Amino acid sequence: MAVVQQSPARLALGVCGLGRMGKQHALNALHASPRVSLTAACSPLDADIKWAQEHLAPHGVQLYRSLEDMFKHSKLQALLIASTTKVHCDQVLAGISNGLHVLVEKPLAMTVHESEMIMQVAQQPQNKHLKVMTAFSRRFDASYMDAKQAIQSGRIGEPVVLRCENRDMYDSSEGMKTYLSANPGIFVDSAVHDIDLCLNFLGEDIRPKSCYATGNIAMHTGLEAIQDVDNAVGIVEWHPRTPGGTPPISYHYCSRIMPHGFDNPTEIIGTKGVLKVNQHPRNNLIDIADQNGISNSVMPDYYGRYERAFVTELDTFAQCVLDEKALPYEISSAVKGMEIAQALQKSLVTGQKVVLGERENKVKAQM
Repeated sequence: MAVVQQSPARLALGVCGLGRMGKQHALNALHASPRVSLTAACSPLDADIKWAQEHLAPHGVQLYRSLEDMFKHSKLQALLIASTTKVHCDQVLAGISNGLHVLVEKPLAMTVHESEMIMQVAQQPQNKHLKVMTAFSRRFDASYMDAKQAIQSGRIGEPVVLRCENRDMYDSSEGMKTYLSANPGIFVDSAVHDIDLCLNFLGEDIRPKSCYATGNIAMHTGLEAIQDVDNAVGIVEWHPRTPGGTPPISYHYCSRIMPHGFDNPTEIIGTKGVLKVNQHPRNNLIDIADQNGISNSVMPDYYGRYERAFVTELDTFAQCVLDEKALPYEISSAVKGMEIAQALQKSLVTGQKVVLGERENKVKAQM
């Protein structure tokens, strides 16, 4: 008698928010992740619903105008939040209160206070069975995973300096202007990825000591109204990883004015070697040699670089839920990253160095 193999269980997922990342998450859940079943999606915007009716509804995905209505879907197991950061806190808490596992796009929330509130609710005894994870896609990129393994194996010795740069292509569209006007600041919105990578490379328990930041506005002049910039440099001093060790330093440069495309180099300098990732941005393996020299095209945005990482991230989250495995990192890492990012944002605005104490006695960088 033939043996019938059962398909692995799939996570019934609802996507909240169908903007630039929400659409990609929905398509990944629908077509790319074997452990996920895209069950529902919601957005209050007519344009998003129109897009979803064309791309999601034909595959049986139920569409809703509000998160509250989507909660009524009887088969929903998990929520992926890709809406504007201003509503992350309310939506994560609503997802938890409805008994759903939650994967939320970075940043976790607008402020440290909101982030800590999410962590406190997620850690309550009645919610401990729920998986709540912030989506830091670069942790799931193959090159960055290899870099972490090299550091852990001692290949470059003790990491002492990390140089992290996130340079976005200049976008003058009305959509980008709207996005920037509602963002929580360049360090919270952009540098938080690289801050999280520092925790990933140096160890989740490493403690920040202080930070300082400065910046300017070169092209996005509307940012002055929200005390933000389109070029920023931040320095974070860390406590030593081990007693008597060298206290690491991380350098963070963020930009929203690049003319050539998305550019995201990372360099980790150790006592025995240097590790480099993304040193030369490129869209493909084609080089053109002509009278102007040798050149290559560059991907226009981050998604082109990290497309596969987003799928791996979603697969990992689904596996942790379905197979009852521990998450690859705790929500406390996202809270620590937010504390550092908000402290950098405060330093940017005030021009003052911000000192960060122990977690229980830390100086919160409230704006």
